[in-house]
Formats: sequence, C-alpha cells, structure tokens
Amino acid sequence: MAKGIESRIGHRIRELRLVAGMSQAELAERLEPPVEPESVSRYERGARVPSLPQIEKLAGALGTDVDHFLAGLIGNSVDPVDRRELQAILDMLAPLSKEHLRAIRTLVAAHLEGVAVVVGENELP
Repeated sequence: MAKGIESRIGHRIRELRLVAGMSQAELAERLEPPVEPESVSRYERGARVPSLPQIEKLAGALGTDVDHFLAGLIGNSVDPVDRRELQAILDMLAPLSKEHLRAIRTLVAAHLEGVAVVVGENELP
C-alpha cells in the first residue's frame, strides 16, 4: 500500500473526481492528451505519482486549479468551489457595464446579508 505523499496525491485525485461526479475513465478522457483509465487508477492508488504538469492537467480536468488541488494535500481544503459554475457566472456578467455590475454587487450583498440574518450568522463570507 502506498504511503506518504503518493497516497495523499492519489486520495486527493479520487476525492476531487468523486466530487466532480466522474468515473476514472471520464477523467482519463478529459486529460490532454487523454490517458488510459488504468493511469488514473494508478495515480489514485499511489502506485504512480503524476508529474507537476500532469497535476495541473488533472486539476483542470477536475474543475479546479493547482492551488486548490495542493491545499487539499495539507489538510487546509475547504468546501470545493465549482470553478465551472463560477466561470459561467463570470461569462454572464462579462458584457455588462460597470454600472450594471455595481447594481448586481449591491443586490448580491443584500441577499447575503438577508441569508446571514435568517441562518443567524453574524459575519458575511
């Protein structure tokens, strides 16, 4: 059984893959260039350690970035942010004017304050 960093990297890949709702085969196909599903299995088992460039590709295919991927290795991982969802929101906002963006920010802040009051939180995220 793998120990140390190999095991932690493998566990992190598996954790993010499951959060993304992907099979090993789906992750293997999303890598550029695609790899065999057995390669993903080896990574997850800690039998093989991906290179740093491969970690960057894995993170992207898993919908995150290298920072979030590595943060999970040291136990500082927070709830994963769905980077694709954030990008969809940014794409939606991109064509808007600064005036519209300020209005949207005001609405979102008011909404978050309302949610904080309802759930009894004192501070906003």
